[in-house]
Formats: sequence, structure tokens, C-alpha cells
Amino acid sequence: MAIERVCRARLSAALVVLLVIPVGLLARSHRAGADPATLSGFLSTYTGDTLWPILFFFLGRFAFPAANRRRIAAVVLTLTLGLEFGQLRQPEFLQWLRRQPILGFMLGNTFVWSDVACLLVGSVLAVLIDAILSVSLKKR
Repeated sequence: MAIERVCRARLSAALVVLLVIPVGLLARSHRAGADPATLSGFLSTYTGDTLWPILFFFLGRFAFPAANRRRIAAVVLTLTLGLEFGQLRQPEFLQWLRRQPILGFMLGNTFVWSDVACLLVGSVLAVLIDAILSVSLKKR
């Protein structure tokens, strides 16, 4: 991969990460008490969980710009699903970790099947966004 393409790939990945973080935090801050039956409640409820794999995908893309996007997506999906299914385990040390503000946010507390669906959708969206960005970068 040429140096210029690597720089462009990293720049686009960094921009996506910088966009996803505030949008995800905003969605999470409006999640409590949201009614998923309404559009705003649906977005508040599921946006953060859908953005989670997108964030990790583009962090991976930033770190490994020449890597195959499907491989990055597979690793990200495996890790995020592992975190989600890990919420089924409730040993004391994990409970202690989950009580820590940042770690609790990252590890989550409660397994929910809708989160699995959001992780799948987010992984697919990440690959699609990356493909679109790759095509637009090649045209330049």
C-alpha cells in the first residue's frame, strides 16, 4: 500500500472515530428511559450499541490500514460478541470491574439479545462505510 494511500486510509479512519465517539456518547446519554417504540427512543436505545463495532473497526483500520476489511470486521465482531456474551458471567471480580466507570461502560452489565443484533448490524455498516470511503479515496 503506497504511503499516500496509507495516510488517507488512516485519516479517514480517524475522522470516522472522531465522529462516532460523540454521537455514541450522545446516544448513550439519552438512552435511560427512552421508549423504543418511538423513533427518537429507538435511536437512543440502539445507536450506541450499533456504533460500538464501528468504532472498533475503524480503530483497527487506523492501526492496520493495509489489513483486509473482512478480517478486521471478523476480529471486531468476535471481540464485541465476546464482551456481550461475557455479560452472562457474573463472578465477583467481573462485577468489581463493571463497577468502575470506564470499564463498566466498556464491559457492559446485562446481556441483551438486541445488543447482539446491533453488533451484527454495526459490523456490516462498518464494512460498508469503509468500502465507500475506499472507493472515494481511490478516485482522488
